[in-house]
Amino acid sequence: MNAPMTRIAECAEVLPGYALKVRAEHEPEGIFQIVMAKHLTSYTTNRNVADMIEKSAPPQRAMSCLPYQYAESHELRITPKSNVHKYRIQAGDVLFISRGVRNCAALVQSVPDQTIASGTLYILRPKANIEGGYLAWCLNQAPVQAQISKVRTGAGTPIVQRKVFTEITIPVPSIEEQRRLVELGALMTREYQLRQQLLEETGRLHRVLGQQLLQRMTSAN
Repeated sequence: MNAPMTRIAECAEVLPGYALKVRAEHEPEGIFQIVMAKHLTSYTTNRNVADMIEKSAPPQRAMSCLPYQYAESHELRITPKSNVHKYRIQAGDVLFISRGVRNCAALVQSVPDQTIASGTLYILRPKANIEGGYLAWCLNQAPVQAQISKVRTGAGTPIVQRKVFTEITIPVPSIEEQRRLVELGALMTREYQLRQQLLEETGRLHRVLGQQLLQRMTSAN
């Protein structure tokens, strides 16, 4: 599969999130829901689609985010004093965590109408040549994550500067190929979730069995 390497600036409009001057406190009557980096679910994987297709490629670790769907537990409403309409997000956008070392991307699948992104996030609005799902998937792959880590700056709380981020290059195949890769990526994510559930359930069963065995030994005495 040959795909031209394209700057992110040519694939999507990269917008900043709303910078809070103080810590966000939930206002029950707030006008806007605000999405924070903590609302995005991330995980580390040690393989990607490239590893599966190209068997000779060594496995690499990458940080990934699950697609974002609003949940009631995320409710954090505020009433900004300034105009924040340029920070609004919608389904199909991609959120990228710009601060810290957890620089993964999440496709926005569902949010309330009046929702904005916080200042720790960049809002990526895909252009006609790229699907939002593919853009998020590609940014989470190990080779692109390696590019991101190289441009991350700052000793305290690292940051990926927006201007530098827009210059990162990613492969952009045809829309049809993008959709195929997104489907494959979704299957891999589902596999990861099932494995995590299996590990959690196995751990729970071990704890229950251990408790039962101890109770039997204790009651036998």
